[in-house]
Amino acid sequence: MPNDSYSVLFMRDDADVKTYRVSPRRLKLLLWFSGALAVIVVVALIVGARSYMGYRSLLKERRDLQLRLADAQVNLERLGNLQKIQQDAGPNGKGASKATPTKAAGPASTARAFSRINTGAIAVDNLRLQLAGGTLRVGFDLNNRTGNAAAGSIDLLLLRANGSLTALDAAPATDLTYQITRFKRIAVTAVIPRTGRRDALGLRMEIKNTKGEVILGETYALGD
Repeated sequence: MPNDSYSVLFMRDDADVKTYRVSPRRLKLLLWFSGALAVIVVVALIVGARSYMGYRSLLKERRDLQLRLADAQVNLERLGNLQKIQQDAGPNGKGASKATPTKAAGPASTARAFSRINTGAIAVDNLRLQLAGGTLRVGFDLNNRTGNAAAGSIDLLLLRANGSLTALDAAPATDLTYQITRFKRIAVTAVIPRTGRRDALGLRMEIKNTKGEVILGETYALGD
């Protein structure tokens, strides 16, 4: 009936029974209000969770950006030092590097670091350099351009900020020698001497034939 109402009883052991009468209309309003409140709470939780995840993502991006900026700064300093060493070496290998206050290398070493040798017999393609901590990973494809079998060895040297070259021991040693008709894929890992990140500027690669003559020599800048 339209005038019917619902009775709600509240009973306690230490108190009298309390009775509340609620009309169907008010009960419906209460149920609608409770449902709407539940929906608002769920939406608020979802929005809050997404905001929190977005905040965490922004923090991670900020850390990554800071690391990239630091690496970029180091790489810029390396390139600047490389340019200074190359300018100090001059076309005839005269002069010494002033890039860092460390003891500078001799003119011959500095000139060797930036000399380019290419007889056209061997080519290096797909070069990959990765410097992480004290480990340098080097990968490239060694291609034979002569049409005949070619053999020899590969020397890897670390270019320091003072212009000096330090020979690196890389593993596996079998990848530092070659005997190819067409090409060979090289992948070696070398432990660089204990040095600061800014002191390791580049990698000097010298490929020799069986007579010990350098047929390909090039210096590459190092990045992280």
